[in-house]
Amino acid sequence: MRILPGASVVLGDTAAEAQERARWIKREQTTGPRAIAFLEQYWGKDLSGYDPDGPLPDIDPTDDELDPSRGTISIEHRTGKLARIAGWRELAAARNLSIRQLVIEVTPGHESFVGTPGQVAEEWGRYLHDGVVDGFNLLPQLLPGTVEDIVDRLVPELQSRGLFRTAYAGTTLRSHLSLSF
Repeated sequence: MRILPGASVVLGDTAAEAQERARWIKREQTTGPRAIAFLEQYWGKDLSGYDPDGPLPDIDPTDDELDPSRGTISIEHRTGKLARIAGWRELAAARNLSIRQLVIEVTPGHESFVGTPGQVAEEWGRYLHDGVVDGFNLLPQLLPGTVEDIVDRLVPELQSRGLFRTAYAGTTLRSHLSLSF
């Protein structure tokens, strides 16, 4: 069995540039409707009348906990919602955050590898050499940009370190993954 976890990659010429690009991507992915929909899960009410670039809803959320059948919120966040919302209200007030800004701040994202091609290749190398993973399934965040970055900038760095093939040994996916019956 092969272990191939999902991996998002954000590259930059410097670590700081990569971090800023990762923040930009998260802002781009958090549209107004998406921010409202996120809060609706917690409030348990239709919030479509609220401006995503305005303040948090001034209405109280429902008292019931989150519906586990929704499947969109991780298990650890399905209880204690009133305390969580109170904390969000405090954070939004202290930092003058809009709904969208708050959602960007508090939503858990998929862990990303963020850095220069060399930094990401070094980190991937540690995972591979320590036997933590056998490779990665790429989860591109923006198409085609992040895929092009990986192909044009990360793959050559991985190849130069002997972490990524330069040619295929076989003609099937099974042979590429060294799988046999």
